[in-house]
Amino acid sequence: MTPIEVLHAVEKAGGSVALLGGQIRYIPPKPSEWLIPELRQQRAEMIALLQGRAALSSMPPGVRLVRWDPKQPPILLERCSVVIDVEKFISATLAQIRARLEGRDFAAGNWPLRELVERLEQVGVEVEVDMTKSGCHAQASTAQSKNQEGDK
Repeated sequence: MTPIEVLHAVEKAGGSVALLGGQIRYIPPKPSEWLIPELRQQRAEMIALLQGRAALSSMPPGVRLVRWDPKQPPILLERCSVVIDVEKFISATLAQIRARLEGRDFAAGNWPLRELVERLEQVGVEVEVDMTKSGCHAQASTAQSKNQEGDK
């Protein structure tokens, strides 16, 4: 087993492995005691692995690390969404834009304004945000709204 596999196995079983003053401290639950020889055999590699983990920020209270296997860069991060109720999505996204412009980031889902505008474009709605005017100013144009205007 590799050091990371040993570490994952101990943590998955509910145990813990930590580096304290250059010494490895581990608390393996009974079912994973068979990993102790693996921990001892790979001591140097385990210390290096645990030092790398310690260099990063610690987990917030109430958060337990389940897996630690950082990938090699570059890594492409992307968001994927599926819209099944377009009208509701448009309405909700416009409300998020309004909240963002009013400075209520949480109510905007913490989405940046640019991404909110891009999300609308992906469902066929183009908006223009006038940042120079006070309050919210968003103009939406869709094929549906243009048809409705033409019917008047």
